[in-house]
Amino acid sequence: MIRTVLKPNKRSISIDLPEDFIGRQVEVLVFTIDEPVDQLQISDKPLTHIASEKVLGKEWLTAEEDHAWQDL
Repeated sequence: MIRTVLKPNKRSISIDLPEDFIGRQVEVLVFTIDEPVDQLQISDKPLTHIASEKVLGKEWLTAEEDHAWQDL
């Protein structure tokens, strides 16, 4: 994994990848790290799983749930 923090001075960014990355899937994430993010403003629906994980874990991590799903 390569992690780089940069401060762009224009709208486009170009990256050079190591040779062994060529032909492989690469995920590139871009977000600001110097501005606080108000969690209520996040509209990305898949992020709900992060908020739900702890609550659902209480219900799912039980002996009853293990028994109910044992045949799958």
